[in-house]
Amino acid sequence: MNTVLSPSRRRSGFSLIEVTLAIGILGMAILSLVGILGSTFQQVDEIMQTNRALSGVTRLIGALDNPRSIVYLDASADSNPANTKYIHQGLQSKLDPFVAIPASNFEIAYRLLGPANTTTNAVWLYVYDRKMVIAVADAQAGTTVTYNLYSNPSAMEVASCAGNADNFSPIAANTRNVVGTPMRVRLTLSKLLVGQRFQIDTVTGEPSVAKWTPGTALPADPNLYALAYLPVVAEFFPHDYVDSAIFKAREETPLLVQNIIISR
Repeated sequence: MNTVLSPSRRRSGFSLIEVTLAIGILGMAILSLVGILGSTFQQVDEIMQTNRALSGVTRLIGALDNPRSIVYLDASADSNPANTKYIHQGLQSKLDPFVAIPASNFEIAYRLLGPANTTTNAVWLYVYDRKMVIAVADAQAGTTVTYNLYSNPSAMEVASCAGNADNFSPIAANTRNVVGTPMRVRLTLSKLLVGQRFQIDTVTGEPSVAKWTPGTALPADPNLYALAYLPVVAEFFPHDYVDSAIFKAREETPLLVQNIIISR
């Protein structure tokens, strides 16, 4: 005998419309969550880069106060990890031309940054964390020495790539054991110079009446510069390893802008 279920005892299922609506709602929720997470990750990355730039400011100030500590990298940086040359050596004819009378730190910084009166003439430096790997004698048996490689804590380094058209390549970064994203820094003269009597009159030995305006060239000789300080603007950008011809020409918002005063 066949049993017929009454309508009240039948188990009702979901209709196609209900399933479609449920999937749509779930999809919208997932997309919203992904959007929130993506925005959060981007904010975290920006905060990390800003913190790296802030750390770089302190190191950059120290490097400009003592420019002999700025590493000079040329085209051989892709294959030579040795820190054997500094900017006053790589650009000696420009920064420290008188061998018998070594230039002061201020004179080196002045000769480096003085021509940077526009963004076109800007000086570009790189600031990055570098992991130092050193070979240490671990054991010795007779004339045979065994070395153990270990990594020291990273050190922040400031480098000039003027010897390589201001290009800091990913190969060079790998060769120098760079940790994280390097910061590319554009340095130009600060508008704090505006209105200042910046040049010494060679006849009277006193500051001339001429006042500095944006774009004005400073005296080539540091001894003819009248002020006791040199103000510059440092603009920090995350380095994306593009060619210098590209990043110098494009418009981009700096991650951090800092006025730096270099004293005599």
